[in-house]
Amino acid sequence: MGSDPHKDRAAGPQELPQHEVYLDPFLIDRFEISNVDYLLFVLGTGAEWPQFWRESPFPEKVALHPVINVSWYEADAYCRWAGKRLPTEAEWEKAARGEHGPVFPWGDEPAGWIKSNIAHPGSKRGFKYPPLANVFRYDKGVSPYGVYQMAGNVSEWVSDWFDPHYYRRGVNVNPQGPETGEMKVFRGGSWNEDPEVARSAGRNAGLPDRKSYLTGFRCAANESRSSSAKQEVQGETEGQEELLRTNLEK
Repeated sequence: MGSDPHKDRAAGPQELPQHEVYLDPFLIDRFEISNVDYLLFVLGTGAEWPQFWRESPFPEKVALHPVINVSWYEADAYCRWAGKRLPTEAEWEKAARGEHGPVFPWGDEPAGWIKSNIAHPGSKRGFKYPPLANVFRYDKGVSPYGVYQMAGNVSEWVSDWFDPHYYRRGVNVNPQGPETGEMKVFRGGSWNEDPEVARSAGRNAGLPDRKSYLTGFRCAANESRSSSAKQEVQGETEGQEELLRTNLEK
């Protein structure tokens, strides 16, 4: 976890020192949470619609784009509603890099157009929604565990409070981050940021009520999550899908 500045010139001081971390087995969503995923949550809980939803509640063509403009609190609430949780920063990085710690999910070579939705040098596009990609795209850039879009598309909230010096504490077994803080960590870069920001070890942070057109999330869960809990969530989801079909028909 973290970066070796001798191998990665883009490494920042908050990524040092590079260190080994041991994690209990966990599950993580293969894809970022999409607009249609989040709609089920909104219909089921009465949660606030994201700011950009305008057309009943959004155009069909962006249904499978990652949801954006959600705060850390909203991302956390969604994952809990789904019977999951936000991944820890260490879990997110493990899912992105595997056991050998490449710079990007696919390896050390620079990001390319077929591997990620990243604003490559000189190509920043500004805010013209939707520049986002379908959450199922970029199968050439998956992580060693087959997880999609952990570099680019949208940056992703994780559970940890941010401390730029946290790695110096030497917590190397199931690190959870600081107990308190002012900002929450988000990872992975976005469609409108340069590749250096999307490196798997890169760390960024924002206030937990921050809402950005660059940031979304995915969920995680303990591997030991009970089958009864899974069945309960599945039943709730099926009910919400019926609500969704009814809403779309209207």
